[in-house]
Amino acid sequence: MPDPSYTQCMTELEEILRKMQGDECDIDHLAAHTRRAAELLNICRSRLTATEQELETILASLAQPQE
Repeated sequence: MPDPSYTQCMTELEEILRKMQGDECDIDHLAAHTRRAAELLNICRSRLTATEQELETILASLAQPQE
């Protein structure tokens, strides 16, 4: 199954944070929520890095003089 989109990751992260800050998170689920949040953060970080590299490549190609 492919990774969720960046937007889906952020939405799920917000939901996990809401649960952890509220009364919905008991100690039995804390580790699972933290583990999932770490997974989602890694996906987001990878997407941001890939996008940054792609943008740098695109911008570098625009800066090169046309022959």
